[in-house]
Amino acid sequence: MNPSSSITIERLPNEILAPILKACASPSLFSICTRWCHLLATEVMPSLYKQIGKMHFPQGDISKQAFILDKIYKLEDRLSEGEKAKAIFKQTFALARSLAPLELEFKWKTEDKRCFTLANYSSYLININRQLMWKVLPGGGEYLSQEKIKYLPLEKQGELLRDWIENHGKNIERLYLTGLGLTLLPTEIGQLSQLRALNLSNNQLTSLSAEIVKLSQLKELYLNGNHLTGLPIEIGRFSQLRALNLSNNQLTSLSAEIVKLSQLKELYLNGNHLTGLPIEIGRFSQLRDLNLSNNQLASLPTEIGQFSQLEALYLNNNQLTTLPAEIGQLSQLQTLNLSTNQLASVPAKIGQLSQLRELYLDDNHLSALPPEIGQFSQLKVLYLNNNQLISLPVEIGQLSQLQRLYLSQNQLTNLPAELGQLSQLRDLNLSNNQLASLPTEIGQFSQLEALYLNNNQLTTLPAEIEQLAQLQALNLSTNQLASLPTQIGKLLQLRWLYLNNNQLTSVPAKVGQLSQLQSLCLDRNQLASLPAEIGQLSQLRALNLSSNQLTTLPAEMGQLTERLNLKLDGNPLKSIPSELKKRFRLY
Repeated sequence: MNPSSSITIERLPNEILAPILKACASPSLFSICTRWCHLLATEVMPSLYKQIGKMHFPQGDISKQAFILDKIYKLEDRLSEGEKAKAIFKQTFALARSLAPLELEFKWKTEDKRCFTLANYSSYLININRQLMWKVLPGGGEYLSQEKIKYLPLEKQGELLRDWIENHGKNIERLYLTGLGLTLLPTEIGQLSQLRALNLSNNQLTSLSAEIVKLSQLKELYLNGNHLTGLPIEIGRFSQLRALNLSNNQLTSLSAEIVKLSQLKELYLNGNHLTGLPIEIGRFSQLRDLNLSNNQLASLPTEIGQFSQLEALYLNNNQLTTLPAEIGQLSQLQTLNLSTNQLASVPAKIGQLSQLRELYLDDNHLSALPPEIGQFSQLKVLYLNNNQLISLPVEIGQLSQLQRLYLSQNQLTNLPAELGQLSQLRDLNLSNNQLASLPTEIGQFSQLEALYLNNNQLTTLPAEIEQLAQLQALNLSTNQLASLPTQIGKLLQLRWLYLNNNQLTSVPAKVGQLSQLQSLCLDRNQLASLPAEIGQLSQLRALNLSSNQLTTLPAEMGQLTERLNLKLDGNPLKSIPSELKKRFRLY
């Protein structure tokens, strides 16, 4: 046996060393070597993999969190734990050599397994992360590039960091350590006593060193995009913290200690695995922004109503089925996002949110809206797409400041006349409903710029549509329109007009007055002819006439720009004007 191997055995932990010594009790040297190799593959390396995991998840169950370790090192599921441990060491040693050029070269042979020890891994892990951080500290890269420093072993370089920070790091106030591949936060971070902002986003951190709480002046801490499964209980000591970003981690719960951050104004917890919130969360009396989106919340504590200063609350992409009535106490709330939940109703108390500007309720199970919705006197944006609404309360007409209203993919069969009172409306989306007609009051939308009515059951349009003087986009595709009112020619600002998949047999000549029109879709209708005035559409860039009954085209179409994208397939065309054929290469 290689003499150096005996040194390795002595350095092994007792739980691994004991079975090896037992195996070596055999008088046969061959038996000892055979058993040693077998134990290395079946017990030593798998156990080492678990110990490495324990280093990264000191408070967790590695059997449940091993997938995170595998993600950090990009390990394939099919590998055994022994093979994974070997792959981890190989990557670690390679990274060490890249940071310290003269670091010991490792050969991947059986006798070199003496390097596979937890002590070795721990040492390299600590010093690799020291280097990664050190290089981006102001002046750190220049120091490490010195001839007398860069050829030192990695461990020797790492030992210099504490003294270097003592001399050069005291005045650093903002530190950006984003996307460096940090898997461990060096304890030396605690020496940066004047730090006000620390950005550790998009690294591979699984836990935080308790030393971080020594940063008593910290006001901003960004930890988003890591693999944190918990927070140190000491986090409550950040008495000056104003902004904390923990989004896109692996948090399943919040420690009550977090509520000690009494000065917190911004808290981002989106993209985690939270199933509930501690009742103590209501103590965040200074909170302005709270993002809890993309979690697994099924309910909210009533204490959420204590956020007296909250201006933005994001709860989208959760599993909420109800809302507490106390949500109406958020008197300063301006943005509320509840989209993609399982809400069947909203409490009437929601109408007390007098400062609300934006309300997102799309992708829920709402069949009705409370009349109190009309109390949102400041509301500018209302999203209700993809619900089960069959009607709208007349009080919706009281939303005098509303600019964007989205109601697509519901079951609306009619619209209240009061909708016409929304004089500030810019965008209105009513697509994918069951509307058979429109109220004449639609003509009162004097500021409307975009109107989506596609995928309904409209058979006619009211003449009052001509009053939409600011309209730029009109989508009427997939309805049952057999004709268009001539008043459509009054929409002088129109740029996009979609009429495809209807039952149109003709197009009014007045369409030629749409001087700003850039895109016109008339495909999948029953058009047998086109008016000559279509040639007046000088700004047209796209004209789709496919799948109609056209046998000829007006010669005036030759006046259209050569840059026009013209589609004519699926028509029984018998003749095409020569000028048109020449300009658009139609044969």
